[in-house]
Amino acid sequence: MKQKDVLFLCQFFYPEHVSSATLPFDTACSLAKSGWTVDALVGEPREYADGKRIPPKQRAEDVGIRRIKYLQLNRSKKLGRLINYFSFTCSVLFHIRTLKHHRCVIVYSNPPVLPIVPILANRLWKTKFVFVAYDVYPEIAYASNSVRPGSLIDRVMQSINRKLYRRASAVVALSDEMQKYLLAHRPELTADRVCTIPNWAHETYQPGAHDGKSAFGFAPGTFVVSYFGNMGVCQDMQTLMDAASALRDDPRIRFLLVGHGNKLPSIRQRIEAERMDNVKVYDFLTGEMFQKALAASDCSVVSLERGLMGTCAPSKYYSCLQCGIPVLAVVEPESYLAGEVETEHLGAAVPVGNARQLADAICRLSSSATECRQMGERARSLYLSRYAVEHGTAAYCHLIKEILKA
Repeated sequence: MKQKDVLFLCQFFYPEHVSSATLPFDTACSLAKSGWTVDALVGEPREYADGKRIPPKQRAEDVGIRRIKYLQLNRSKKLGRLINYFSFTCSVLFHIRTLKHHRCVIVYSNPPVLPIVPILANRLWKTKFVFVAYDVYPEIAYASNSVRPGSLIDRVMQSINRKLYRRASAVVALSDEMQKYLLAHRPELTADRVCTIPNWAHETYQPGAHDGKSAFGFAPGTFVVSYFGNMGVCQDMQTLMDAASALRDDPRIRFLLVGHGNKLPSIRQRIEAERMDNVKVYDFLTGEMFQKALAASDCSVVSLERGLMGTCAPSKYYSCLQCGIPVLAVVEPESYLAGEVETEHLGAAVPVGNARQLADAICRLSSSATECRQMGERARSLYLSRYAVEHGTAAYCHLIKEILKA
């Protein structure tokens, strides 16, 4: 069999609509348009496929896609997530010979045990691979209490990491902050094999195309504070909910939460228990409804829990920038997000846990339409100059070109 150029190895992929599916697909399409032969070995869609029947094999945008079955249990439970991770990885191992027929494999950090497959392919057939660190494991697993330091699973992850960072042709970090973290905590990784390629927004937002506020029942003139994306262990939702509670009696300000995650049930319970009529919560939105949610937003919150600097990056930050929405970053003061939001005057940075400061920032923005508009314009300009999809995919194309040339 003639050897192909690049194989994408990830759990989620086209036509699923989460960022962990859309970003690899955007990258694959860009590589295919640049003339490389590109395939993808991915999981069978279920949770993020809108109930559509999707064939096990398909070509989309000149990318050959093969989808494999695996156990898919409820991801809100720790055991369910672990079973899904190992089930998908085992299913991929049954197809490991697919990697032999590609010059380079691009593998992602979710699920965290998946890199064992290209590690084996590298040992067996010298197949090169690029590792994209969307999250840094096992540190993220420690934070979520999914894995205990010193446990069997932790030792497995640590063993995989030592081989992964020693054998990878390149490692992609999502921020310079993450790149520094990896170099400081992964002694097997050398500076010449790690680069920063930020994520981007997959959605194409058209300003003025939707009447967002009326779609969600907000009165004209209401100042809407939105939150999009995962509401899980890595996100500080407590500060946002405390600020919403403090502003519950202000009729000008309303909150719109859109997404999923294991903190969502407790958020719904608090809203009901405290009768927080100023907060509306929706599950994951796509297509026109997501566009309307963006159009309804006057500012948007992105957050990370304390202690996670350098280990992850909130992907919805780029959607906010793309749409020209002022950003309220609830993060540690030393975080790159805090620095960028403050330096570029995109909104405000608020320390994790400081609900009073967040509420004050929201009130300040709600009282100045001119300031909000200027922040949004700067956010949009920054996105186009630094984070637009063509910048990210071009960086991946350059990286793969260098690796295949070598």
